[in-house]
Amino acid sequence: MSVQIVLTADNHLDPIAAGFGPNRMRRREDHLKCFGEVAEFALRERPDLFLIGGDLFDSVKPSNATRAAVMRILKALHDAGIRVLAVGGHHDTPKSVEEGASPLAVYGDSGHMRFFKDPMPEGEIFEIGGLAVSVIGLGHDPLLEPGQDPLSGLDLRPKGRINILLMHYPIQGFGGWIGEEPIVSPSSIPRAFQLVASGHFHKHQSKRIGNVSAIYPGSTERVSFAEEAEEKGFVWLELGREGIVSEEFVETSARPYRTVEIDFPSGGDPMERIKEGIEGALDPEAVLRIKLRGRATAEALASYRRPEILSFCQGRAFHCFVDEGELEISSPEAPEPLPRTTPLQELERCFRALMEGAGPDERQILEEALALSRAKLQEAGAW
Repeated sequence: MSVQIVLTADNHLDPIAAGFGPNRMRRREDHLKCFGEVAEFALRERPDLFLIGGDLFDSVKPSNATRAAVMRILKALHDAGIRVLAVGGHHDTPKSVEEGASPLAVYGDSGHMRFFKDPMPEGEIFEIGGLAVSVIGLGHDPLLEPGQDPLSGLDLRPKGRINILLMHYPIQGFGGWIGEEPIVSPSSIPRAFQLVASGHFHKHQSKRIGNVSAIYPGSTERVSFAEEAEEKGFVWLELGREGIVSEEFVETSARPYRTVEIDFPSGGDPMERIKEGIEGALDPEAVLRIKLRGRATAEALASYRRPEILSFCQGRAFHCFVDEGELEISSPEAPEPLPRTTPLQELERCFRALMEGAGPDERQILEEALALSRAKLQEAGAW
């Protein structure tokens, strides 16, 4: 006997998306659409469990429209007999009393989902196909110290025949950015679990840690250009007493991100050359990043106009960003400094240059003028 599971995480619903300007609302809709695809798959395939590994929302204060849409989705899953269980993540777990409760709490209170909000382990046991299936949820703890192991010292003794640990933490040995944050040591994962389902890393990854399978389903939608080449989706798996029976990564229709790198033109009209480099990458559905690199003279930059690039891409890409961080500006050569002199030395130099081409009478006048000027300067304190 086995249990069928849909595993999703890092959906980041209702992001601010401020950089998308007038397209920010459509960008928010992208995230909700991809989460909706996960739910549609579950409603079609009818898994026993629907697990959410944290960061369902991008913040602790999503909009009311997004909250309502998620409630409709979770109610549909619950009404179909699918058990939904979730933990919070970095983004949707409040870090202080002032931030209030997690936005996931209302769904737990509604009865449509089991929300594990406590950073201490909590458990649910279900009977599925004659087997006792235990899911232990570990709520995200924002008060843990960097480098601290979230599993250290916890009583993690599952009581099922099939046992699952649901959390939102980085596990050492998996690929992805880890900042100053807690990290799970593989040695602290109890071998009584068949599956550790976790959120945090946005790239789908699956590894064996002893006899335990650890899976990051990855995010369902891209959140930055660092994820440009990553597939986005969720995991559909079958889990038995001996571990994973089958595992499939199912892609969502995440919006494509595309980067075009262009060397700044050294001659001619830079705008025309830049537009030629962009032309082949334009796609109305893609988020486009144009990276200008190399060296540019001040004269060439006088003909460069970023608004013209944005205007050129408008309507031909979903949104366009121009990245000039790798563009170096060639400064003109600095003039050589004048020799260090004094006012009296400069006076002497000026008069001597005049005397070189002067006749005898004019030279005598210049000598007298020099003597008078020298006396005046010395009287004023010049040196």
